[in-house]
Amino acid sequence: MKKETIGFMLGLFVLFGGYFAVNNHYAQKQQQEMNERQNNLKATQPKNHTSPNESMAATPQATTSIASNVQSQATSLPVPEKEVALQPLTVANPADLIIKKSYATFEFTPVGGCLGNNSLVGEKLAYDDPSPVSVVQNYYICKAYGFRIGTLDLREQPAGISKTPQGDLQIVQRAGGLEITRVFKFSDKNYSGDLQIIIKNISQSPQNTNVDFELGATSDNKNHGGMFSSVPPQYHSAAVRLPDGKVLREFTPFDESAGPKTLLNESGSFFSWMTADSLYWMNTVMPLNQMPVGFEIMRTGFNYGKDALSQVDQTGYQAWVKQPVNLAIGQSVVYNYKIYIGPKNETILKDFDQYHLSETIDYGFFKIIARPMYHIIYFIHGLVNNWGIAIIILTILINIIFLPLQIKGYASAQKLQVIQPQMKALQEKYKEDKQALQRETMALMSKSGVNPLSGCLPLLPQIPVFFALDSCLRHTFDLRQSPFFFWIKDLTQHDPYFVLPILMAFLMIGYQKMMPMPSMDPTQAKMMKFLPILFSVFMVFYPSGLALYVITNTLISMIRQAFLTRHYKKASAK
Repeated sequence: MKKETIGFMLGLFVLFGGYFAVNNHYAQKQQQEMNERQNNLKATQPKNHTSPNESMAATPQATTSIASNVQSQATSLPVPEKEVALQPLTVANPADLIIKKSYATFEFTPVGGCLGNNSLVGEKLAYDDPSPVSVVQNYYICKAYGFRIGTLDLREQPAGISKTPQGDLQIVQRAGGLEITRVFKFSDKNYSGDLQIIIKNISQSPQNTNVDFELGATSDNKNHGGMFSSVPPQYHSAAVRLPDGKVLREFTPFDESAGPKTLLNESGSFFSWMTADSLYWMNTVMPLNQMPVGFEIMRTGFNYGKDALSQVDQTGYQAWVKQPVNLAIGQSVVYNYKIYIGPKNETILKDFDQYHLSETIDYGFFKIIARPMYHIIYFIHGLVNNWGIAIIILTILINIIFLPLQIKGYASAQKLQVIQPQMKALQEKYKEDKQALQRETMALMSKSGVNPLSGCLPLLPQIPVFFALDSCLRHTFDLRQSPFFFWIKDLTQHDPYFVLPILMAFLMIGYQKMMPMPSMDPTQAKMMKFLPILFSVFMVFYPSGLALYVITNTLISMIRQAFLTRHYKKASAK
């Protein structure tokens, strides 16, 4: 046999022998580590308890299966040496799931540790509906304060839930090499509390990811709101206040055919607050750390009902608070938040002025008028103790402010009436020459001291006031379920018997007949006659408080018109 052949065979023998020796060494080491884990697990369990791993270790086949499983997990996801020895995630006591305060009851889910059923004490859906109010409408889905690690959703994973010695609620979850502990401490007043989130790396490798929690964003219910809907709008939305004071808000309406879409994605910043809310209620968190967080609002593309058998009633939305995590082995990070789960009551929200929480109330485009209007009407209510009377007094004050414009507009209308014969003569003379007619008409108005726009001037300021008052009445929590007199039980809801819109139509027609009308096209004249009726139809499902404003404003206008007509007749007679 050649020396080369002998050398080659000897090399193969050494190579394979070394391979089997090393493999045997690591197999023995792995078995030893597994035995240590089992011993640690036994030490943490009661003596009469037999763990699944312990029963499986009785046979060599089970040992081989476990070893191969551990090896497989070690290659895909780092498993910490002590993670198996941690306490199992269970609910210590079913009573720990429920938190009762003087203002609300909060119930947390045993799976996922989310905020489930919740109701506010003393609040009902409507004056004629005693159903309790829920700030967060979860239906059967785990949503508010549910967590995810990167793309790994923990809302369907077990949670360890218990009470701390101080009586706070503690929720623990573990996944992806991280242990997430959240502690809720609810105050005894003001619908507020504190949320502390402790994220610890329990793996044997650094962790660089995001640990996010959801605020419980929901959509309007199906068939709620709309111009001709008898069900009041809900205005569900999610919003964030940026460091520069700008508020970004995305409404979350019901949409039966909506697809998945990211509506808002703000990267890490120092936000004042983040909220998932509706017209009168909100679940809001205010970051207390000097660490940036992100905020994302998304539409899932799914629709669901109150339970698995109910008809579709909501569109799925999610509002995620995104917390960046970059942890070394064994390292922890703590995020602290102030939380508010309650009504959008300006009086209560004054206690949170340092967070600008009153800006969660969305008065809309005319907020620069609506917010001062709220403070005025709130002050008046403090004097008369009736929101309907406060609206009437506010209307009187608005008319006093606009009185100079009204007088000027009436005077211009009277001058226009005087030159009506001359204008008709010009129309006959220049009926074939439109440019000449326009030129001569403007010259006649200028000579007579008539401003063609002065008749519209008294109306222009009242348009934004009208819409601002509408926004004020809709969004003012204090007016919610506040009665006026007789059949009006809630000034923020429409008149159930439509008495106010009908009365408003008659008054507006009467006021129209009192006004000096300039000559106009017959078609335009017919349209003007139908305007009061059309306006009243639109007001059928508007807040009865707004109808009360229009009625009061029309009555004042009729009185003012009668006085001015009498005054100018006396002046012309002299």
